[in-house]
Amino acid sequence: MQGRRPYRVSNSQGGAWGLSEVGIVIGEARPKRIEFTSKNPVRVGDYVTVDTDDGSVLYMTEYFKNVSALLSESKDYLTADEARRASLKNPRDRVRIGVARALGLVRDLLNGKRIYPTVPPEPGASVEYADEELLRKIYGGHGDSWVEVGQLLRRPSVPVSVNLDALASRHLAILAATGKGKSNLLALLAKRVAERNGTLVLFDYHGEYRELNIRGLRFVSPKINPRHLNSEELADMLGVRKNAERQRSILGKVYTKDVINAANFWEALEKKLKDIVESEKAGPQDRQAAQRLLDIMRRALNVWGRIFDPSARTPLDTIANNRVNVLDVSDLTELQAQRIVSTYLDSILQDRKSALRGGECKFRSPVVVAIEEAHVFMPAGEDTECSETIARVAREGRKFGVSLIIVSQRPSKLDPDIISQVGSFAISGITHPSDQKFIREVTDEVSEELGASLPSLNPGEMILVGQFIKLPALVKTHMVEEKLVGRDLEAVRLWREEVSKPFAATEELMRL
Repeated sequence: MQGRRPYRVSNSQGGAWGLSEVGIVIGEARPKRIEFTSKNPVRVGDYVTVDTDDGSVLYMTEYFKNVSALLSESKDYLTADEARRASLKNPRDRVRIGVARALGLVRDLLNGKRIYPTVPPEPGASVEYADEELLRKIYGGHGDSWVEVGQLLRRPSVPVSVNLDALASRHLAILAATGKGKSNLLALLAKRVAERNGTLVLFDYHGEYRELNIRGLRFVSPKINPRHLNSEELADMLGVRKNAERQRSILGKVYTKDVINAANFWEALEKKLKDIVESEKAGPQDRQAAQRLLDIMRRALNVWGRIFDPSARTPLDTIANNRVNVLDVSDLTELQAQRIVSTYLDSILQDRKSALRGGECKFRSPVVVAIEEAHVFMPAGEDTECSETIARVAREGRKFGVSLIIVSQRPSKLDPDIISQVGSFAISGITHPSDQKFIREVTDEVSEELGASLPSLNPGEMILVGQFIKLPALVKTHMVEEKLVGRDLEAVRLWREEVSKPFAATEELMRL
């Protein structure tokens, strides 16, 4: 930044880590919040330090405004032009005001502790840009549990790391508008988990990860044993409408123990339905409903047959330990996808409980579960086939080594009780007022001033807060080059390439 003096050197007692003076504390200062006036603009997300009686304090700028008293009342061009010329000759007319929030005492932050000052700085105290070496010490990570995910947006030379131990023992919500990088961040975290030989299960709702090419990745076709479902759950999986009461009633009658235990499950179920269709004792509506069920079942097996496995012992057989497992549910209905999520999540949680109790288990180490388009699975004010299971994992998972990554572009559409269990957040591009309000309610790390900057963030720029990062940060996340699906299409190039390729004329095709 122009006009800065060389870095100041910190003293052994954790004194000031600053550059040249950028501003002066004004107004009513508080231990956690200061207002300052500055000579030059200070960007939201940049860091400053101020000395207090407790020691040097690190602050992050959350709001900044640039005001001209002469120009503020100008309504027409001529008046504004005159005021502009007068303002340029009067340096006192330009008022630059910033608001910054305390992140902690510098000496404690350097020791890995976050301690707030007990007294505010004095009005008139010097506000200085934080030294980048200080920021590197604070936002860097030491040891295998820390992985780099990007750099500070306002200080690109400062890398930012997050803690995978916190990710695997707490929950994370990635809340960002479409195109702002939420899927890229999830892919980046999956890549970092794979580099540490971790186990991650990712439910891919839109097939965005089909071309993700990272080490340790497995694409898994989700499997469910129909014998383990009750009749209502089986109806959901077959695609029977919720309001098709007669069809569901018929299915409940024929879904008997001898069908469940039959050597050929589907053949036994089909025979039971055919008996009703051909029965003279059955009423016409029952026969019609049974025939409709036969048609639905045959279609379901034709379209979604890959997900049914009557011989499966447990859905966990399809998941590999110490790998990133992508379960593509993009071809399923919402009900089917919800049932798959519920079945797998419940199996993972029960398995981890058994592991900690010394019983038979598949996973001896923690499992991270990522749910894309989470508002489909855990909507606010509505029970789904998997919302209670997700809520149980949110409440209990931490104790047993099952953590959630919840991904959505509409935070206010998510179940607030589940989100209240989340300890870390990555947020970007949220514009809807109800979504911004929701974010402020679920985390006190995002103030109203900082939240106001969310809509202006560019793709890949995110606010990271919570237990998986040392301090709140405005971060430019690394791009995952291995993730191709989900990026904007290069339509013009693709059209050009298609036209340039030779193709057979219609008449030639007809002669083939």
